[in-house]
Amino acid sequence: MEPTVINILLVDDEPRNLDALEAILQNDAYRLLRSTDADGALKLLLEHDVAAIVLDIKMPGVSGLELAKLITGTKKFRQIPIVFMTAYMVDDKDVLTGYSAGAVDYLTKPVNPAILQHKVAVFADLFRKTRALAELNETLEMRVTERTAALATSESALREMNSQKDHFIATLAHELRNPLAPLRTGLDLLIHAEDRPASMDKTLTTMNRQIDHVIRLIDDLLDVSRITGGKLELRRQVMDLGVAVERAIEICAPLLASRQQTVHVEAEGPITATVDGTRIAQIVSNLVNNAAKHSENGAKIVVRLSRAEGNAVIDVIDHGAGIPAEQLERVFDMFTKIDRPGQWSRDGLGIGLALSRRLATLHGGSLTASSAGESKGSTFTLTLPTDVAAPDSAGQLPRAQTPVPSKPPALSIVLVEDNEDAATMMELWLSHDKHTVQVARTGADGIALIKAAKPDVVLCDIGLPDMDGVDVCQRVLSETSDPPMMVALTGWGAEADRRRTRHGGFSEHLVKPVDLAKLRDLLGSVAAKPRSEA
Repeated sequence: MEPTVINILLVDDEPRNLDALEAILQNDAYRLLRSTDADGALKLLLEHDVAAIVLDIKMPGVSGLELAKLITGTKKFRQIPIVFMTAYMVDDKDVLTGYSAGAVDYLTKPVNPAILQHKVAVFADLFRKTRALAELNETLEMRVTERTAALATSESALREMNSQKDHFIATLAHELRNPLAPLRTGLDLLIHAEDRPASMDKTLTTMNRQIDHVIRLIDDLLDVSRITGGKLELRRQVMDLGVAVERAIEICAPLLASRQQTVHVEAEGPITATVDGTRIAQIVSNLVNNAAKHSENGAKIVVRLSRAEGNAVIDVIDHGAGIPAEQLERVFDMFTKIDRPGQWSRDGLGIGLALSRRLATLHGGSLTASSAGESKGSTFTLTLPTDVAAPDSAGQLPRAQTPVPSKPPALSIVLVEDNEDAATMMELWLSHDKHTVQVARTGADGIALIKAAKPDVVLCDIGLPDMDGVDVCQRVLSETSDPPMMVALTGWGAEADRRRTRHGGFSEHLVKPVDLAKLRDLLGSVAAKPRSEA
């Protein structure tokens, strides 16, 4: 805010000269401050903000030049313009001395009133503008400080919301996986039951496929959360990309079979790259799955593996619904689906393509889409940096093998699981494979049972009602002379959860619903080793 009046300091040892200056500069816009000596002038400067000083050079005691030097030598006052008044003619040397002392001008007595008024008016206007700029700068600094604080608060809130989102998704995944575990285990028992009616085959296959679909949706949600939080780690290794392609097609086999669709693979030959094979298979399976959903029953999908400009290129080509030109980039947005009239599928959460592009980017590659338009099919192109050296083996892509599950030799197993349904189904499944199974529903009961039974393997839930599963593992390892293999069985599957169980002493970390083929292989490896090595 502008001051109502501006202070002008008049300094002269003759009161009549001060009276004359006051008469010349009399103005409602000014407050004229008077002093007859240096001490009084300095006192007034300390008490008031002064726009300009009119200063007599010749004064007894401290001269005007000496006072000017004192004023300009003080940081607070050095910017105040000083106009020297003199009744004597001054030569160039004296003028230079005055300027070096801080003067901005010289006026000779008797003063021309108009000139003095004009000069003081200029200094007063400069003072007003400087003061206004200072106040504006102070206001801006205050606003910047307030905005910075608001942004910091907003950023903190966003971080907190993001953390809560990640925690919610992880908890949701855990809560969904727990009921899926007994369903998956029970279905596997029914599927492999020798006395089941043939009429149940289609029903069980459909149920199993839908459970796989739910598990895949859960995994996709978690992967998106991990990528967004920068927590997803790629496990790279040199591999033939054809293996990942075959694995992807194998993953999509149930959907392809249900729609009587076929996938034709075209490959130039073995092409190697340093990639996370599981993630590449995930990308390609998402693309094949997308092509299958948006193609008619009985359609053919082409997967082409080739080289281009030093990169590996995987094209997934379909002749289905197609994509409007304006939607080609939008299909990679999270939770985006294109509404289409007609018979083609519109199910899913709309995260598969977004996740696939992010995984491609993490590999240093890209994922793009092209289409001639509605009903004219689509091509999704995955481009990855490729290794120069080819593998020693050449020829066609390896064919996916479907191993016939073999039951491992019988083991003594303790299952520590508080969920009654999960415990019952897992006990039935393990017993079906001829293992001896004993179940504990709490951590304390589990420790006591393990000490008494001395099992070969312990399958231990982490979220037990009375104690943490990691604490159970550490107690067993420290309190038994020949501890069994400890396997974590849990709905928590983040990398941090795996690190925690690993540091807690567990040999394996299996995420519910458990991949039963993997569990069977794990039990087989335990049976194949002496107890001390297992």
